[in-house]
Amino acid sequence: MGRLLVIEPNLRNPSGHYAEFVRALGMRADGMAIDVFAHPDADELLASMPAVSPCMDEPRVGRACAEWRTIMRATREGIPFLVLTSDGRHGAVVSLAAALSGRTPDHACLYFHWIPTGLQDAVLHRLSAPAREHALAIVPTEAIARTLREMGWRRVACLPYPAIGPEHLPEPAPFARLLMAGAARMNKGLDLIAGLANNWAREGRAIPLFVQVSTKHAARHGRREVDVVRSLLSSGYSGLVTDDHPPDREGYTARFRGALVLAPYERERFADAVSGVVLDALLHGTPVIATRGTWPGVQVERFGAGVTIEERTPEALAAAIDRVLGDWETYAARACDAARVLAGEHDPRRILELVTA
Repeated sequence: MGRLLVIEPNLRNPSGHYAEFVRALGMRADGMAIDVFAHPDADELLASMPAVSPCMDEPRVGRACAEWRTIMRATREGIPFLVLTSDGRHGAVVSLAAALSGRTPDHACLYFHWIPTGLQDAVLHRLSAPAREHALAIVPTEAIARTLREMGWRRVACLPYPAIGPEHLPEPAPFARLLMAGAARMNKGLDLIAGLANNWAREGRAIPLFVQVSTKHAARHGRREVDVVRSLLSSGYSGLVTDDHPPDREGYTARFRGALVLAPYERERFADAVSGVVLDALLHGTPVIATRGTWPGVQVERFGAGVTIEERTPEALAAAIDRVLGDWETYAARACDAARVLAGEHDPRRILELVTA
């Protein structure tokens, strides 16, 4: 069935969606071998995944342009590869390698999670003629596909983001907690969650609220997040439980059972970007509160598997929580119905069939 090289140097631990993306591909490999160029810290994790092996080419870290070196080698040698998180730089490197080697880069696959923005991206895409002509750009939403086509990309495929839910389809569970999963990020509504906790502390409410406050970057919070995390931790809210370490996959998925996921994400960032956390929540039959006009909000409204908010304030978030908890059984059942549909739509076999065609 052949081999595929996946390139993601930021993959270094089981938390986050770098690891989940690779795990999903491995679970649907069906005889294909998947080599992954990642941070050396991820070697043991990768070796534990089905059909996946760490790519041991050096250098992987500690030297400039290790990722570019791998892309150029794969382009030059005709190795089928998939860059997991692509932007204009990757198209430029593929194009440079193609020009230097004389090889048409039709075996290069670049996954774009977001609409290209900014001057740097615009310039680099213009410098990527061989990639735009021959490489395959894969995107999760039509808005991203439309933008890339307008920038001159000839081969653009829009597929649902690859993800795998639990082994058995979920059944509704009694309410247990409010949950903000994933690293602490402002664009995911961290400030609203902190405001909610401070308001409820003053009001004397005590609904269980679990917040993962692990760092945004490898070893630190982002500049904007520091003070907000401090405000959350000092709120005095009696129902608050926090975790400053990213969980393993088993711990991560266990948190969804009986949870109501809070995802009041910024429209500017998530209007056309997939949220792995929200997708995981719905795949596990977990209701969600999301911002109207975002990708998560569209999924929530599509299935009635939660509530969307128009105004991003702690007060609007609190009202949405009360609405869902007031009819928990209905929303939980709808989320389980969503899981059945989404499991088929997001099956990773679709992307593997595409990149190996």
